[in-house]
Amino acid sequence: MDITKKQITKFGFYGFLKNLRFFEPYLLYYLTVISGLTLFQVGILYSIREIIIYIFEIPSGVIADKYGKKTELVFCFIFYIMSFVIFFIATDYYMFVIAMIFFGFGEAFRSGTHKAMIMQFLDRNEIKASKSKIYGKTRSMSLIGSMTMSIISIIFIIWLPEVRYLFLLSIIPYLLDLMLIISYPKYLNSRTTEKFALKDFLKENVKAVKYSLTTVPVRKLLFGASSYQAAFKSLKDYIQPIIISITMGVIIFSKYSLEDNLKIYIGAIYAIIYLVSSIASKNAHVVVEKFNNKMIINLMWAFTGIIMIVLSFFLDKIIIVFIIFLLFYIFLNIRRPLMVELVGDATDPKKRASVLSVESQLTSLLVAIFAPILGYIADRNMSLMFILVGVTMITIYMLSYVLDRKTKKRLII
Repeated sequence: MDITKKQITKFGFYGFLKNLRFFEPYLLYYLTVISGLTLFQVGILYSIREIIIYIFEIPSGVIADKYGKKTELVFCFIFYIMSFVIFFIATDYYMFVIAMIFFGFGEAFRSGTHKAMIMQFLDRNEIKASKSKIYGKTRSMSLIGSMTMSIISIIFIIWLPEVRYLFLLSIIPYLLDLMLIISYPKYLNSRTTEKFALKDFLKENVKAVKYSLTTVPVRKLLFGASSYQAAFKSLKDYIQPIIISITMGVIIFSKYSLEDNLKIYIGAIYAIIYLVSSIASKNAHVVVEKFNNKMIINLMWAFTGIIMIVLSFFLDKIIIVFIIFLLFYIFLNIRRPLMVELVGDATDPKKRASVLSVESQLTSLLVAIFAPILGYIADRNMSLMFILVGVTMITIYMLSYVLDRKTKKRLII
């Protein structure tokens, strides 16, 4: 294996290990059923996490661009591990808050940075392959990691005395990923300065925001990417309480208790979703070759809005719930590589990590606003929540369609 293929393989294994969060399929179950939190309280926790990401996202991108991407990712995994430890020992709400704060630090220091490293590697080695194809393959490995995690977590959650031990087990792959990052080539830790200067640091933060928001093509792409990503992050975990309500009292595996059966259902459904999502991500570049990627990106709003409205009427039908959440993941994992390529191509290579961090920051701001609101509505009427989300998404598609038509007419004139 030559050096180039070896490094691309490392990029893939980074995503694989990063997604071995064995607690993930059961996080909402752990917080609501085991710890007794309401969906509104969980929404507040998610909002706290996203506020931390919002505050530190752009500074983290600037740190990556100016002081080294590898260095930043090392700190990122340290924050994650601290978060997992606190989740494990948490007994009160304030401890969950602290755990989410550290998790937010990990997310802020990670997002955008690794994508920028991949793009830097492709540019340096003059690899002509489509960025969406390379990124889609590495994202596919991440989703295979998620699928593997879902399957293994079923075994762990039945074997372990408590759900909380999944947080401790998740530390192991994160330590391995930390060592993998350290093994990346030194030039991927390139920095524009060796010495930290607060004044220059703040100036770079302002420049990153200004560049992202005043460069029209970049700004449009960032708002489109962040809003859809925020919708996904706010809704994806609702499959857990829906499965719990549908399968309550249903025992397929007679050898295990009702509670263990519930845990198996959740893990198995996530495993299938991640497997299909991995295939979708890996083949996202095919969509680019056959269709207009901007058109596909916009249509995803309409498609997702429609399936959310359909879901609202069938929350008691396990097959329909499963299919709709599967489609939701497929849409995201086709759309995401296309968005990364468009943003990467529209952005100055020296500012990519900062711009991708701005995107993540916008996503965090939107999740911080809407996660508690959706949680509050879901506590009272989950069907209504999905209807409101669906209508909003279809409205966004219609507005985008009208604005694009107006822009084309101006260009013709």
